[in-house]
Amino acid sequence: MPRFVVVTPLLNGSRFLSETLLSIDRQSCPDWLHIVVDGGSTDGSLELVRASAASEPRRKLVTGQDRGLYDAVFKGFAAADSRPDDILCWLAADDMLAPWAFATMAEAFAGGAEWVTALPGQWDEEGRLSHIVSSAWYPQSLMRAGLFHGRALGWPQQESTFFSRHLLDQADPAVIAHIRGLKYAGDFALWREFSHHAELQSLSTMVGGFRLHGGNMSGAREAYFAEAAKEGAKFPPRPLAALMRGCYRVAALWVTYNRARAVAKAADKRARAKLD
Repeated sequence: MPRFVVVTPLLNGSRFLSETLLSIDRQSCPDWLHIVVDGGSTDGSLELVRASAASEPRRKLVTGQDRGLYDAVFKGFAAADSRPDDILCWLAADDMLAPWAFATMAEAFAGGAEWVTALPGQWDEEGRLSHIVSSAWYPQSLMRAGLFHGRALGWPQQESTFFSRHLLDQADPAVIAHIRGLKYAGDFALWREFSHHAELQSLSTMVGGFRLHGGNMSGAREAYFAEAAKEGAKFPPRPLAALMRGCYRVAALWVTYNRARAVAKAADKRARAKLD
């Protein structure tokens, strides 16, 4: 089994932090390292993490100034004792993983994948799963073209996306250094960089999700799109973008349906074999 390295950038996130930590503690795959990178919390977040780390040796707290979200994420990855079979992701202090996330991803990476995502999920303020997107398909050529963002074909969900240590090591160090200084669209820039080395494979299941609540109903959307444009995002005219999204969603649904059907058939075959 691989080891999972999860980084949580933190700044005054005590409201939902306990649930985020618990979603990692409950993973059925036991080999993981959770690194919380705190940039100066004053709301009790540090005390929560320290108390958890005292009884959970797989949790590590890193403190000190950083340049923002993406600098903290890569600071966390650098704080892990690197193993060649590491699978990496980052999870905000208000988001959660499903209990089967690591085990599901371990199986996908065992098949040779380097970069894997799943159906985007959304938690509500009470931590209930309120929505799952019905399709996930991200062709490499379209990713390279800068079309996966909210005003073109939609976003791959960061909370559900995992990548190998090998893939991160393949990324251009100058590009990673640049991403660390971004404020809003670092995930978009990182996915584009990864798309030059691997294709983002999609699973027909849900492994994690974004928590929607009043504190993160983003007022920074325009700033995000402005930064994404500088990082190579393409913005087709609105009528063309709408047509593109419609065609893409039909194709994505078809791909996801056939993938799910194949997975179900394989599972049924294994179950029948056990009965026989």
